[in-house]
Amino acid sequence: MHMILALLLFISTGLPSSVVAEVRIALVIGNGNYPSAPLQNPVNDARDISHTLKSLGFTVSTYIDADRRTMRQALREFGGQLKQADVGLFYYAGHGMQISGRNYLLPVQIDISSADEVEDESIAADAVLRKMQSAGNRLNIVILDACRNNPFARSFRGVELGLARMEGPVGTLIAYATAPGSVAADGDGQNGLYTQYLLQALRQPGLTIEQVFKKVRNGVRSATDGRQIPWESSSLTGEFFFLPMSRLATDPRPPQVKAGHLQIIANVPHATVIINNADRGRTDDRGVLNASDIVAGEADVMVQADGYAPTRQHVRLAAGQWRRLEVNLQPAEVLATLQKQGGKRQTAMQRSCLENRQALMAIQGEGGVNESVLSTLASAEAKKYGLKFITLSAAEQQLLQNNSLFTGNPDYSNLLHHYMVDYSLKITAVVRDAPIHALKTSMKTIYGDVSLELLALRSGKIIGTSSFSFREAGMDRQYVLQKHFRRHIDAAMSEITAQACAMQ
Repeated sequence: MHMILALLLFISTGLPSSVVAEVRIALVIGNGNYPSAPLQNPVNDARDISHTLKSLGFTVSTYIDADRRTMRQALREFGGQLKQADVGLFYYAGHGMQISGRNYLLPVQIDISSADEVEDESIAADAVLRKMQSAGNRLNIVILDACRNNPFARSFRGVELGLARMEGPVGTLIAYATAPGSVAADGDGQNGLYTQYLLQALRQPGLTIEQVFKKVRNGVRSATDGRQIPWESSSLTGEFFFLPMSRLATDPRPPQVKAGHLQIIANVPHATVIINNADRGRTDDRGVLNASDIVAGEADVMVQADGYAPTRQHVRLAAGQWRRLEVNLQPAEVLATLQKQGGKRQTAMQRSCLENRQALMAIQGEGGVNESVLSTLASAEAKKYGLKFITLSAAEQQLLQNNSLFTGNPDYSNLLHHYMVDYSLKITAVVRDAPIHALKTSMKTIYGDVSLELLALRSGKIIGTSSFSFREAGMDRQYVLQKHFRRHIDAAMSEITAQACAMQ
């Protein structure tokens, strides 16, 4: 049975073999049609969560506006499925309450007149934990977006605000939309506030489960000015990724092409990709888009998605060249918050994120770039944010360039361990010139492009990017490049580190 489920997952989701071996089961319930206190978002929340979990390899059972009998039967079937699974996930959006320290999930057709009737007419949240403990599977996740303002709290004795903290069996993470004893907002848009940020975080590749819920907490806390702070209780003993980075490296290299080919990998699915002012379509459910027939030369790549700040990168392509470009879109509200903080406060926050982290620097220059000067300028600016750069031998630099965590090269892992290296800052600078034919002078039009990428070496993920271009009349390409590099490096490092800290 276990092997059959694994085979079905492979056929339905197209996941790589490393993820196919892990059978994932989910039960999702969204209750909003309460006669006395209807909720706007749970139905949308449940459907959107179900869709996202399916894209992440879960076999999902979804119930909308369920009564008590339906919820009991769904939980019973879920318990049976868990015994054949590696990972179980239970998600509930709707009304919930705690009485005498015990949590209850409320069906839509509930009929109660006093607190002592709640136990008979609802579903105890710890019943979910008992099913998980009985199944004995490796890892379980319980997500309760059920802390909305309770319609019965005012008239019942013994009813407290929000939900009580629960403890699950070993290997369980329990996530609450807000802190125990607090109330969460239902939300005014398509989704409740908590689930809105949860959907965004689930789709970001390379995040551990703890990082996913940390991003949700930071997003909700920022959006509510600290009035709502999501909470987790965890007894996990290993790592778990909803969307491993390895899923993004499974597309085969495209065949030889006459013009350039770009494979765009974004951390957001269905993002719009514009190359050289031409709309090339949207990334797929994994955040991947393949764009062929790009004329050799420079490609101006713009990636944008609703709710995220757009990002722009410049890529050089030779005829027939194939390149993969990873793009990390940041939630618009995160960058807006960072920009509001500004100045010393922003620098202090970013410095605390990168303080005393070891980093490597790689500079690729084209057009006679003085790489040592750029390295000195960039190092001085990066130190303001706590980064410390180390020097590698030529062989070590080559090893770093040709490998990543996912290649499985033990020499690469040993290199990271030996130097305790966390990041790599890659700077690409291209400078060119053209004569000014209208003037009889040695002056030229000097123009160039500079891009910076901060890579987290252990995850293999680009967590910060910035770029700038310049065009100026002059005689010395080196002088003009260094002039503009000095002018822009402060803003570029600030942008990169802001993105990096928002991702961690």
